Amino acid sequence: MTVAATAALTFAMIQPAASAGPVGSGWSEYNPAWNLQIQSSGEIKSYPSSTNSATGPGGSYRREGGVQTFRLFNKGSNRVEARIQHNYRTGQRQFEGELKVTAGTEDESAMQIFGNDGDGATTLMIRSYTKNGGTLRGGGKDLVSNINNKWVRINVTHNATSTGGSYSIYINGKLVHTNNGPKGDHYFKYGVYGTLQAASAQHEWRNVHFYKK
Repeated sequence: MTVAATAALTFAMIQPAASAGPVGSGWSEYNPAWNLQIQSSGEIKSYPSSTNSATGPGGSYRREGGVQTFRLFNKGSNRVEARIQHNYRTGQRQFEGELKVTAGTEDESAMQIFGNDGDGATTLMIRSYTKNGGTLRGGGKDLVSNINNKWVRINVTHNATSTGGSYSIYINGKLVHTNNGPKGDHYFKYGVYGTLQAASAQHEWRNVHFYKK
């Protein structure tokens, strides 16, 4: 495994620019189809991408003013996520979006690269924690702290190959982690996912874009 030699990044007060674009060169933006998923008791109910508001037994979704709000408010739901309908096993893909974590959110997934032939689960999961004023972790390390209630730009690049590949995570344009990844049938997800560990959990996303080359 190759890990970028960077310590956890402390978030600056300067907010990231909207729609900053992909990291690196040669990327082309594309607009994959997607659907909203609200899961409860092991069952997923899907909603079309035109949905502006939806509520499940313990979670809700709202889209307003260019911001998508994913919320869990009791243990009746453990997943409110956008599932990107673009599966790939090889090639280079990039996810970009700005995330705001509501203070109090503990141990919830904000973004995933799904797909792992070894166990059928994820290649990468970026999760939010309450410690240190709000911390994002991914790939087994802290990525950035002091982020609660602030917009943070996240770019994730994924080079998928028939034998595995690698991914890199960028926070506000700065590379914070690189790691090898497993082969699999991959796709992106973002929102809020995990058994509720607090009174509620909320992630907001805006300026989400997808790139490939």
